[in-house]
Amino acid sequence: MKKVVDYKCPNCGASLKYKSKENKFKCDYCKGEFTLKELKKSKKETPEKEEYNYLDDMNSYHCSNCGAMIISLDNITSTTCLYCKSNAIIKNRLSGIYKPDKIITFKYEKEDAIKAFLDICKKRPLLPKNFNNPDNISEMEGLYVPFWLYDIKNDAYLNADCTRVTTWMDSKNIYTKTSYYNVERGGIFTFKSVPNDGASRFDDKIMNAIEPFDYKELKDFETSYLAGFLSERYDVNRDEALKNAKERIIFDSINSLKQNTSTYNTTLVKNTKNDISVTDIKYVLLPVWVLNIKYKDKIYHFAMNGETGKLVGEIPVDTKKLWILILSLFFGSFLIIFLIFLLLGYKVIL
Repeated sequence: MKKVVDYKCPNCGASLKYKSKENKFKCDYCKGEFTLKELKKSKKETPEKEEYNYLDDMNSYHCSNCGAMIISLDNITSTTCLYCKSNAIIKNRLSGIYKPDKIITFKYEKEDAIKAFLDICKKRPLLPKNFNNPDNISEMEGLYVPFWLYDIKNDAYLNADCTRVTTWMDSKNIYTKTSYYNVERGGIFTFKSVPNDGASRFDDKIMNAIEPFDYKELKDFETSYLAGFLSERYDVNRDEALKNAKERIIFDSINSLKQNTSTYNTTLVKNTKNDISVTDIKYVLLPVWVLNIKYKDKIYHFAMNGETGKLVGEIPVDTKKLWILILSLFFGSFLIIFLIFLLLGYKVIL
């Protein structure tokens, strides 16, 4: 059986939601507020229960509050009942190798994420009509995304052909001297907490774009922090994710060595070497607000860093509005030129 737990309010029994700004668990019904320590001491937290038989092995279960059937994807570790809005944390999917070491909790609430999205939309006059309508925006979800964090050392080496050009002149001639050098650079680079998301369904470019997170805010993982949010476990293992992390640190290492040749006029890299060693790996959950909007058979993805508020995404352009703008500028410019000619006394034949 699958174990599902919901964190209840000690006062009224309603589902609790974790509010990171106040570092408290809040009840939307009786307005009760509790710290994690108070919640544990209350002894009224709903215990883990083995739920009823579910229809599709590992993907379906009954809500412990209202009994409704909830369908979840294989990697979902916490969700919400669509009917009664109760939290559901699937403990079996957060144990063993899938138990996170650390977590950074949300600093920005849903209202903050929606406001940030709308502020960007206001600055886009060519935004398609109804793209930012309330129905679309209400689908924004707070999600704890699985990440791997790597501490890595890289003993990097670079060999390059460089030139230095000197120019001078006398009363008759201009002289140019080009000196050629075989340049070597090397160094040991230490990287702390290099991130790579462990969920295959998320676009790595978007996840990279919302960085950085402040890893000083990492705290020991508690399942209660997931209350009120969606969360996933990893489906990209740490060895597979390490390949992307290595590519990032190799790029940064070689780029740093190359910058050390900036005193030369040209640099042509001939050879590089990287001796990489991993000193530590952490499995963590990081907070992300996600929004997907369909427009003209294409899905536009938006993501906001739930800790820093950094928002990224692609906003479409309404082609009709674009053509109206182009034609307005064209005829507006033509009208201005026409008036200038009239004011200067030229005869304009149409």
